[in-house]
Amino acid sequence: MTDPELHQLVKEHQEDGFRALFEQYYAYVYKIVWGRIRTYGTAEDAEDLVSEIFLQVFLHFDEIREQSLRAYIGTVAKHRAIDHARRAGTAAPLVPADDVTAQIPSGEDIAKSVEDSLENERLLSAIRSLGEPDSTILIGRYFYDLKSNEIAKRLRMTPGAVRVRLNRSLKKLKTLLTHPK
Repeated sequence: MTDPELHQLVKEHQEDGFRALFEQYYAYVYKIVWGRIRTYGTAEDAEDLVSEIFLQVFLHFDEIREQSLRAYIGTVAKHRAIDHARRAGTAAPLVPADDVTAQIPSGEDIAKSVEDSLENERLLSAIRSLGEPDSTILIGRYFYDLKSNEIAKRLRMTPGAVRVRLNRSLKKLKTLLTHPK
């Protein structure tokens, strides 16, 4: 069902529309949430967050444009999960580059998920090839949305050193991805 069709269904039959919205986007939201909190929380925490996210979406549904429903839901999920991870584990260690893996939740387009997974593996392989601490800095910044000072504390570096290494790593990563061997 397309986003405009979901909007129309919610307008005509709110309960059925919200049920369809939940069924269509549950796996998507869970994947976002679990990817962000798995080192800090449990599967039950993820399910609680998913429920909170859908509650927020339902409460603000009239404000969401038809064409941006998936983007809105994804953004809410990302920010809620980041907030939860920050509250739950400010002193928790970063996940090493080797532990970041893609998961294919049920109910999604398998071909697209496989394609995304292969692209993610290519990206992660390139990040791993940068070595430590560059790979951990990149993953902390772009997978876990951590700030330079948070990464610096965990790696016992200065925020300035983290920013310099991040910029250099991004240039190396761009070269690796645009000019593969």
